[in-house]
Amino acid sequence: MKINLYLLLSILLILIGIIIYKNIYKIKITFLTFIVILRGILAPNCFWWKISDLLLKDSAGVELYKQYKKDKGDFALTKMYGKKVYIVTNNKYRKIILDNSPHLFKVGELKKKFFKSFMKHNVGVSTGCPWQNRRHLNEIVLTTDKLHLFSKKYNNDTKKVLMKYKPIILDHLYFKNIGKNITKKVIFNCNKVHDDVFNIFNEANSIIPLINDNFKINQTIYNNYINTLKKHINNPKKNSLFELCLYSTKDETEIIHQIPHFIFPIVGLYITTIPRLLLLLCNHPVDFKIIIDEIYSINEHHQAIYKLPYLRSCILETLRLNNPVTTTFRTLSKDFSFDKNNHFKKNDQFLILNNAVLRENEYWKLPNSFIPSRWNYNNEQSYYALSFNQGPQKCPGKELAIFLTQSFIYHFIKINKIGRKNTITSNKIDTDNIKGAINSCDIIFNIKSIQ
Repeated sequence: MKINLYLLLSILLILIGIIIYKNIYKIKITFLTFIVILRGILAPNCFWWKISDLLLKDSAGVELYKQYKKDKGDFALTKMYGKKVYIVTNNKYRKIILDNSPHLFKVGELKKKFFKSFMKHNVGVSTGCPWQNRRHLNEIVLTTDKLHLFSKKYNNDTKKVLMKYKPIILDHLYFKNIGKNITKKVIFNCNKVHDDVFNIFNEANSIIPLINDNFKINQTIYNNYINTLKKHINNPKKNSLFELCLYSTKDETEIIHQIPHFIFPIVGLYITTIPRLLLLLCNHPVDFKIIIDEIYSINEHHQAIYKLPYLRSCILETLRLNNPVTTTFRTLSKDFSFDKNNHFKKNDQFLILNNAVLRENEYWKLPNSFIPSRWNYNNEQSYYALSFNQGPQKCPGKELAIFLTQSFIYHFIKINKIGRKNTITSNKIDTDNIKGAINSCDIIFNIKSIQ
């Protein structure tokens, strides 16, 4: 009897091993997407970032993607949250998808579910005439593809906020406070906004919407959030993004569903992208010196700051190495053939892994290294540079995001006299193999006098 029990147990373990082996990619991808969502798409969750650092060596899934591409080809079939999804690994096919979004390739089902609880009418999850109208609104509000209409004001606001917060040690809380205060000025043009305008993103950043169609945000937080937005729609502050929204539409619901897509990316700049940029510069002193010299060579005019070429390149390189928008999901709206060998049916799901593409060997020399000089106009427009995506749905706020980052770095260096009277130090990193997802929660900077 005992022998039979051992035999059955051995057979069971072998069967489990075979199942795991045959489904290893699906298991790894499911676990990675689980961690990516929990550590924060809308707002960083420092607890889950620590878990990610402990459990994941390949924290952005770059190596997993390379192996998947090698073994599975141009359209690598997998499953995510019960949905069959094709991971697109060929740049030719990625370009077709992005150039034909959002009409032929509309929003992915998983993305639609994720945003349903608080921005189901947002431009990013729309198609047809609603998309065209919402895209027009976004392009007006964000001054797409050029220096923002209110850039002079934003530059002054950034300087004032940085003058107010001048600690010797800069940690996650410092960048969080900076981010919230500048976001209030950019979007609302005021100093005081209900905290639930920011708290709603912690609520929405959950796995639950992907597995439960009835997921709802805490009602009190949601009500405070909606009431704040309605107040600013009905009485917009001059030179606020609400004021610009109302130039495009008077429809309250339309504006409410676009505003969150302004709030969380702008806050995210200061909480994740800017600390990562400073961390990379501190670990690359030659590049940092070029930035410092570039900054001290001009006055603080907003147009001069926007034209700083090497600073722009450093920002783009930071976003290449650690892009906050990790995925692009699409759903096929009708039967379609990419070519004679690749035929797909209506409602088939496609996934582009942005961070993996941003480190593909065939497009980037030394893809895991910080090399700002690689950037030029052609690189920015290419379909392997997906930091702000490409095609009709490329990020309408790209230039605003770059300028806000430039303005922060410029005033931060000038106010703290970095490179003149003071120096700044940070965590040490492996510069030959920069992590695919740097934990911004643990980045700490010290400002010290130059001896």
